[in-house]
Amino acid sequence: MKRNRTKKIITFLVISFILIISIKAYGQIKIKVLLPREWRSYTHVKSMVIPDRNHELYGFHHIYVNNKGLKALLSKDEFPQRTIFVAVFYDVEIGKDGSLNQGKKLYYLLMIKDARAEETGGWIYAFFDRDGKYIEKDVEKECYDCHLSAKDSDYVFSKFIK
Repeated sequence: MKRNRTKKIITFLVISFILIISIKAYGQIKIKVLLPREWRSYTHVKSMVIPDRNHELYGFHHIYVNNKGLKALLSKDEFPQRTIFVAVFYDVEIGKDGSLNQGKKLYYLLMIKDARAEETGGWIYAFFDRDGKYIEKDVEKECYDCHLSAKDSDYVFSKFIK
């Protein structure tokens, strides 16, 4: 009888351990997304350029937001779930006259408001190559750490420029 009870306790502990490990592993699964096909129909929010090739965000940036996000951006409210920002980065070409011109497409960055992304302030961050193929990145280190400085604006740097 004592042996049977010990066996049940050990079985319970093993199952509990496996369950805890499984839940912890599930929480660490990265949420992968696709680049929205309709991103070109989003509203253009702003453009900017970082001409320094040594800067991690080098290039021409064009920022777009979907309709859900646009309403919040204009009203300065918190962004609703499924707000989507797409940033398209292009190479910088310097003209003979010293002008900065947009060159070939480099890559895309994506932000989606999603409550499941608790570790990154409720936003999913994703990278895509110039053809729209997903690129694995450490989004906590490469995106969220920087966006922490914009916590007061729901982790969003972009402001709508009329």
